[in-house]
Amino acid sequence: MRKKFFKILMPFFMSAVLLAGCQAAPEVSKDEEILRAKGSSEDEIEAIVQEDGESGTAGIQEEDVAAESGAQGDSGDGEPVSIVLGSGESRMRIEAEIAAVPEAVSTLTMQADSRLREETLRSFLEPQGEVKDFTEELLAEEEAERQRVAEIDEKLGEGNSMIEIAGVGDGSRLALTDGNRKAVFVGGTGGSYEDAALMEKCYAVAKEEAQKVDVKKENGGDVSFSLQDAKDLLMSRLSVLGIEDIYLIEAYFYEDNGFSVYEVQFCPVVDGMPVAYCFGQEDISKVYPRGVAWVSEEGVAEIGMWNCLMEQVSATEKEKILSFDKVQKLLETYLKDGSLHCVVDVPFSTVELVYFVEQKDNVLELVPMWNIHMEPEEYVEYTGEVGSNDFNWTVYIDAVTGELVAAQ
Repeated sequence: MRKKFFKILMPFFMSAVLLAGCQAAPEVSKDEEILRAKGSSEDEIEAIVQEDGESGTAGIQEEDVAAESGAQGDSGDGEPVSIVLGSGESRMRIEAEIAAVPEAVSTLTMQADSRLREETLRSFLEPQGEVKDFTEELLAEEEAERQRVAEIDEKLGEGNSMIEIAGVGDGSRLALTDGNRKAVFVGGTGGSYEDAALMEKCYAVAKEEAQKVDVKKENGGDVSFSLQDAKDLLMSRLSVLGIEDIYLIEAYFYEDNGFSVYEVQFCPVVDGMPVAYCFGQEDISKVYPRGVAWVSEEGVAEIGMWNCLMEQVSATEKEKILSFDKVQKLLETYLKDGSLHCVVDVPFSTVELVYFVEQKDNVLELVPMWNIHMEPEEYVEYTGEVGSNDFNWTVYIDAVTGELVAAQ
């Protein structure tokens, strides 16, 4: 049985004092698992980055076509790669399809979106009746929740158990309802939507067994109401907020008595590239833009977004992206010097160019990064079999400098 997406609790789910918000998955986040390139390999890494040669991602690369890197189409759109890197006990097997990537990409600076005002929230709500502002009620409910948790902490003799979700929002709230639907903006970076009546129908169907859908196949799920149909419905609502595209991370399909529902998790796409998402145990000090939604054939039932609503401040001059041919050589180097420890039994099945998020002061920097990772389910199954998680299952390499930025 899969671990279900966390339930969105209205109206608290976007509060900065949420008691939950981390996705249930492999518990592997430790300080020592955030790795940096070792000094002994710096010259070799620099030589790989600077060497001349045919650029490309396993032989393909699209000049100034950033949209290619974020595309999610039918399986077969990418270049297939099947390799084993490293030697001895630490070997890395990659079995993946790699989409074409742009030749050069900018690092972007983003901030909370100053354009999110009441008029936009009303459009996001799409009211079906008289609209009421319930911002003050929401703030009062959030304060009551803070006090409730504080009282529990005091009784237990523990410190503050409230968790603040990292981000650059200003803590503001704006909330509208038509009695059935609710829409909320939080801090200029997050938002939520709920159609209470439609959500009840979705929950009733969700009692049935879920079918996991391959997000790389747009026509997955139900023939009459495909995953792509659900994404189109979701995008029709998100586009009101200036979101141009989303990258589907995970999706589940439910159906009962002819009523079809998708439960999806997504991240924003910026300039054609998905923003790096976390499907392991999160470091709460880091920013992970992410959204969840329930979409039925009757429409969108619920949306929750964390750090997804951003406004671009600036962009650096575009820098050349390392081809995956060079990334393979870098991985070999990191395996050889011990920066990475891998097992050959479980393949790294996804290789993609993403924007990695780094928070600096009150802005977010989106840095182009190669992400190579296993399927979470395969990782969990294997660790259960061998009784150990002492190996890397997701790796981030700076797509310009070749630096090993993070590995879990």
